[in-house]
Amino acid sequence: EADRGQRNEVQYGLTTEYYKELFINRRGSVFYVPPIRAGINSIVFAGATVTLSLLLGFPAAHALARPTRIEKILDPLIMLPLGSSAVMLGLGFIISYGAWLTSPLLVPFAHTLVALPFVIRTLQPAIASIPERLHQAATSLGASPLRVWKTIDWPILRRSTLAAATFAFTISLGEFGATLLISRPDYPTIPVAIERFLSQPGGLNYGQAMAMATLLMLLTTASILLIEKFRLPGAGDF
Repeated sequence: EADRGQRNEVQYGLTTEYYKELFINRRGSVFYVPPIRAGINSIVFAGATVTLSLLLGFPAAHALARPTRIEKILDPLIMLPLGSSAVMLGLGFIISYGAWLTSPLLVPFAHTLVALPFVIRTLQPAIASIPERLHQAATSLGASPLRVWKTIDWPILRRSTLAAATFAFTISLGEFGATLLISRPDYPTIPVAIERFLSQPGGLNYGQAMAMATLLMLLTTASILLIEKFRLPGAGDF
C-alpha cells in the first residue's frame, strides 16, 4: 500500500488496495462520498441530460433540417458551445443562475448545453433525409400527425436518436469543467471525485484517483454497450 504522504513512492502494478480504500473515509471528512454514490450521481445527471438534450434537440434539428433565413442565422449560434470552454460555461451559469447553486438540478442543465450541439448535428441529417412526399401521402390518406410520426419518421430516426442519446450520455459522464464550478459538495460526479483525490498530496490519494478513473472508464464502456444492446433491429433502415 502506498504511503499517503509520498506521491513519488506509489507502487505500480496490479492491486486492489486502492479500490478498497475508495470505500474508507480515513480523514472523517463530512464531504466524503463513496464511489457508488458518485457513480449514481453521474448516471442520474447523464440520464437527465439525455432527456433534456433530446427534448431540445428534436425541434432545433427539425428547424435546421429545412432552414429559412432565420434558422440559417441561428445555426451558428446553436453551435457556439462547441467552441466555448466548459469552465467559461460554468462561470456563466454561476453569474446568471447563482440562486440555483444550492440545487443539484443545475448540473444537468449545464451538461445539456455542452451536449446539445452534438445531439442536433446527429439528428439534423436524419430528419433532412425524410422525403416530404411521404408525409403528404400519409396525410392525404387520413393519417393523424401521431401516426405519421410512428410509421414514417420514427423508423428512420430511431438509430440517429440512439446515437444522439449515446453522445449526450457519455459527454455528461465525462464532463468536468462546468461541473466542478456548479456541483454541490455532497453531489459530486466521478470526474469531480477524481479531481478531489488529485488535489490532495500523497500516494494513496493518487492511487485512489487512478482507481476512480478506471471505474469511470468501465462505467462509460458499460453504458455504451448497454445502449447498443437495446438498439432496435433494422433501426434507420428505409
